[in-house]
Formats: sequence, C-alpha cells, structure tokens
Amino acid sequence: MENLDLIDWRMIGFSSLWVVGLSIILSVLGFADYHAKMRKRRFREELRGVEYQRFINIGFALFCLGLLGSSSTWWEKVLWGLLALSFTIFAAHVWWKKHPWLRSRSEDSNESERVED
Repeated sequence: MENLDLIDWRMIGFSSLWVVGLSIILSVLGFADYHAKMRKRRFREELRGVEYQRFINIGFALFCLGLLGSSSTWWEKVLWGLLALSFTIFAAHVWWKKHPWLRSRSEDSNESERVED
C-alpha cells in the first residue's frame, strides 16, 4: 500500500473524463444513426434533435474538461477551459429550449415585478 504514490490519480481522473465524453458522443451518434434509419430520415436531420444536441454538447464539455486537466501549459488550459465553458453554455441553452415551462415561469416573475413597480 505504500506504492500508491506512483499512480497519478489526478491524471487518471482527468483522462477518464475525456474518455467518457468521447464515449457519450459516439453513443449519441450511433443512436442518431439508428433512429434516422428507422424513421427513414437523413442522419443530419435526426442529429438536429434537441436531445441529441444536448448530449453531444455535454460529451464535448467533458472531453474539454479532461484535456484541461491533462494540459501542461497555461495557454492550453485557457483554451480547453473556454471550450468547456462554451459547450456547457450550449448544453444549457438546448436544455432551456427543451423546457419552455422554465421560460414561462421566469417571464411571469419578470412581469409581476414590472407590475409592482
């Protein structure tokens, strides 16, 4: 048990993030291809679906986070961090479009604040 210092657990954790991210992307592409063939649609049309976009963006965000932790220079860390942030924002935007009830609640609260003023 004294040789546990030889294993770089931080690198294993970040490496697993990018592997999980790529596996999510590949599985989503596989599902989209299958559903496109079953529905007799083009793959590109099927991939434009909200569910596919959300999981692809999550997969890319995890991939970028994994490479952020594996990077050694500061400019690589900045680049991967910005990419991870942008894919997270894209995933949140797609999730926001998928759930319009959130939008209506926030708009209702904004309108009630305007009425009280």
